[in-house]
Amino acid sequence: MKSSLLLAASALCGSQTAFVSSFSTNGASLQNRAPMKLDMFFATEQAADDDTAAASTTKESMDVKLTPLDGSESSVINAAKFMVDSFWLQSPQNLIDGGGDLSSISDASKSSLTNIQADDLLSKYGERMGKRKLDALIVVASDGSSDTKSLSADDILGLVTIEVRLLNSNDLLSADESEFRLTQAVASLGPKQRREYKDASVLDIARELLPPEVTAVCSLSNLCTSPKARRMGIAAKLCSEAERLTKEELSFDEIYLRVESENEAAKKLYENKLGYQCKFEASATALRVDAERGGFVEVDSDIVVMSKKL
Repeated sequence: MKSSLLLAASALCGSQTAFVSSFSTNGASLQNRAPMKLDMFFATEQAADDDTAAASTTKESMDVKLTPLDGSESSVINAAKFMVDSFWLQSPQNLIDGGGDLSSISDASKSSLTNIQADDLLSKYGERMGKRKLDALIVVASDGSSDTKSLSADDILGLVTIEVRLLNSNDLLSADESEFRLTQAVASLGPKQRREYKDASVLDIARELLPPEVTAVCSLSNLCTSPKARRMGIAAKLCSEAERLTKEELSFDEIYLRVESENEAAKKLYENKLGYQCKFEASATALRVDAERGGFVEVDSDIVVMSKKL
């Protein structure tokens, strides 16, 4: 079953409320933008990307830098451009609704997709006033010779995102729902207790204030590589860096991801090469590109949620 979402350079959501967006990606100010909510939580995609046995010696020996983005507007917009080009429009899984290809995407539609994607990434990973309740970051891979302080979309070879969310039994909650539940848990306390939890970690709040079936977890998502850099082991390197940051910087001892059940190549990569194990299966909403309107549509999908002990 498929449902159309309100788009054409305007609005979209994954399973969240859609907001109107109006900005360009040419460096114009985004101060008055309304944040998009693309509840994308799917790790993707390409096991072929990591078929290093078939990669050439030159490719395997490439010096790759792995760099967390600083959350600046320009860096996040470049990440959005890369995701549209490399993931949404050129994924081996073919995420264009109806099975179209790049020739079916007009410049206007591509610009619209980039705007929507940038809104989503900025709301989740961009700079904001005050500290985020839920840690979230983007890690990019680039050629070792690139200046990581001024990376363009064309300089990015791969990308992965990491974010903290709540797991409610067999339901991985959205970032918005996770933050709401954490905020409500603290707000329900008396004044003195609220002060005690003012600077508490998400792990402590979840463990001490939420029901036992609700836990804080760290998730890996939006894994993608450039078509020009596939079959070079970059996806595996990005996953390894995400796992390192999860353990060393965010203090989690397990990392989660979810992938569409029909994506056998991705499941093979995560299970056989990267050591992830299936936790549970569920039904969810996935996204596909609406080439004509320059946005996205929701489709029903079966998913597998996987995790790995660190």
